[in-house]
Amino acid sequence: MKLNDTILKALNEQVVKEFYSAYLYRSMSSDMKAAGYKGYAHWLMKQYEEEVEHGEKIIAYIEDRDGTIDFGQIDAVASRFDCPLAVAEASLAHEQYVSESIRTIFKAARAEGDIETELFLQWFVNEQVEEEANATEVKAGFEAAGDCKGLRHMFDAQLGKR
Repeated sequence: MKLNDTILKALNEQVVKEFYSAYLYRSMSSDMKAAGYKGYAHWLMKQYEEEVEHGEKIIAYIEDRDGTIDFGQIDAVASRFDCPLAVAEASLAHEQYVSESIRTIFKAARAEGDIETELFLQWFVNEQVEEEANATEVKAGFEAAGDCKGLRHMFDAQLGKR
């Protein structure tokens, strides 16, 4: 069963958002490595890998539904980070943005009566709950460490075990 044009367009846009997310996390990882937070850099690389998987998962779904993939432009990452708390805050805000995007597509699929896409997106809805929870936890950890360099690096080491 083919996807309708509205859902196909939204899913194609989500593919770009997922690959932008990967691009963003890769950039953040590089920044944190340069700032001496190798554990957080590792954690962010795992996020990068997950985002690539998310994009690929949507591509496979579009292809399974006889849709055409439109590989849209991925925007440049405009921010540089040297503070792990700033990265954590930006990461949480970005995950909230992605969650809203997924919910919007989910609602559109429901409105169109596209049960298959609604069920497919349920995995992403659940994944975003986890993504926001993880981002919130990392933000809280760096907030708790505050200005104490030792605590920040202890938390960094913990993140490196991911």
